[in-house]
Amino acid sequence: MTDDSSPAAREGTVSVTFSRPTGTFLYAASKPRLSLDGGDPVALSWGTHRLPVAAGRHRVQAWVPYLLPRRAGRAEAVVAVASGRTAEIEYVPPLVTFAKGHLGAPSRRKAKRSSAVMVFNGVAAVLFVLMLAVTILGR
Repeated sequence: MTDDSSPAAREGTVSVTFSRPTGTFLYAASKPRLSLDGGDPVALSWGTHRLPVAAGRHRVQAWVPYLLPRRAGRAEAVVAVASGRTAEIEYVPPLVTFAKGHLGAPSRRKAKRSSAVMVFNGVAAVLFVLMLAVTILGR
């Protein structure tokens, strides 16, 4: 028989999966950030993380640090965690950094490969390298 008043019985888990859309290689250079209930943001790696929390409702925010905007793909969700249970959510940043990301129920389908996004990201990377080279060589 379990004691429902024990601290372990009043805890649950939030399982957060950070997934990158195919072709968004620039996101790989950064670690996504997570803030739970307005707390300080924590840098986590891409993949799944299990966070122990008190049973109840929790506000989760996620984004990816970037050049512009500073918090690319911001997304927010409220998740309800039952005592002794795990609530699963997934964060997926947008294909374009100025759009909102997705934070919510995990998607069971694979992200489609988008050649337009890959071209856009390639052009952005080339422009960044060129700007860096001009800045360094211009000194």
